[in-house]
Amino acid sequence: MASQPASPIRPLNVGDVVSAAISLFRTNFGTFLGLNLKSVLWFMVPVYGWARGLMIQSQIARLGFRELSRQPETVNQSLQAIEPRLWTFLGIGLLVWLIQAAVGYAVSFAVTIITIPISILGSAGGEAAAALSGLLVVVVVQLVVFAAQLWIQARLYLWNLILAMEPEIESTTAINRSWELTKGNGVRVLFSLLIAYLVMLPLYALTMVIPVLIALPFLGGLLESDAPSAAALLGLLLAALVFIVLAIVVSIFTAPFFQTIKSVLYYDLRSRREGIDIQFRDRPRDQREPRDS
Repeated sequence: MASQPASPIRPLNVGDVVSAAISLFRTNFGTFLGLNLKSVLWFMVPVYGWARGLMIQSQIARLGFRELSRQPETVNQSLQAIEPRLWTFLGIGLLVWLIQAAVGYAVSFAVTIITIPISILGSAGGEAAAALSGLLVVVVVQLVVFAAQLWIQARLYLWNLILAMEPEIESTTAINRSWELTKGNGVRVLFSLLIAYLVMLPLYALTMVIPVLIALPFLGGLLESDAPSAAALLGLLLAALVFIVLAIVVSIFTAPFFQTIKSVLYYDLRSRREGIDIQFRDRPRDQREPRDS
């Protein structure tokens, strides 16, 4: 780990959170990138690999938090601290995913029911009005579902770092703990995530633009002929493979950045609610763990 931790000044606004995360990520770039590469490779192995990958992601967030709190750990020290909870990361990760999916389906159903009058009025006004009202309903439903899922993601965002940092917290209690820590700060967490996504948007755009550019010359042949040629199929297959490779490469660079966002948010929220900044500042130097050599 780096010898000089990036220490945020609290309380942090949205811009400060992202700036502190960028600084933390840049300072520990090699360490975090190396760990995330291992995480990505583990995710390719079913079940055990998923658990291992989630654990390593949590390890990155833990290392970032310990750096911010002036108690840096080595990679081995952090691994020893969280490895006993290997399967807990997978179990709670699946539970959080199910919660987000359930919220998405519930909100989608509710909004669809609410917008039924729009569809009925549209169908009574002719084909053009029906098509327009149908499009409007789809757009409204998707936007509301997207906003609801983002909100739930923001409120449950800290669950894995809580598991990594608070051994006294039981597995499912980590979800309640994240909800409690983000209470009253959900909008700030949400906007921090949105700005982080915007920062990484150029990398995400590359994963879409380059495969589309590769596929474009072959799409004309597919549309003009009834039977697609072997060259066109190979071109589309190449575009799909390029998309997969780019998505993996981009995730190697972006995932640890979002874990540092999590480190800063967790540090800031605990500072606001529990005064950990004062506790860490007052802790005698000889009681702090040594930095990496």
